[in-house]
Amino acid sequence: MKTILFILATALTLLSVESCYYDKAELLYPNSNLPCDTTGVVQFSTDVLPVMNASCNQGGCHNTVSASSGVILDTYAGIRTQALNGRLMGSINATGTMPKGASKLNNCTLAKIQKWIDAGTPNN
Repeated sequence: MKTILFILATALTLLSVESCYYDKAELLYPNSNLPCDTTGVVQFSTDVLPVMNASCNQGGCHNTVSASSGVILDTYAGIRTQALNGRLMGSINATGTMPKGASKLNNCTLAKIQKWIDAGTPNN
C-alpha cells in the first residue's frame, strides 16, 4: 500500500512540475513565417525605438552613456544616423553580428525597420 501511495504522490508531483506554459512563437522561432503586417505606416515611436531599446540599448551597449563603437541607438538622432549611413540594417541583417549575444531579429521586425528607413526615417 505504501508503494502505491508513493508512486501516486510521485506521479502527482511530476504532473504538477510538468504544467502547461505559454511561449511566444516569435521569440522561440524569430525567423519563422508568421504573418507580418507591413502595410501600414511604420512608426518610429512604436515600431523602431522599442526594438532598439530591447535589443541594442540594454546592458549598456549602444546608449548615450556608453555608446559602444560610438554608436548611439537610444535617441532618434542616433538611430537615424545609423539608418542613413547603412550601418543599422547592415548590422542587424548579418547573422551573428547584432544584437550581440542574441538571436537575429525576426524577419518581420527587419522588414518594418527597413520600411521606416525607406519612408525617409520619419520621427513619428
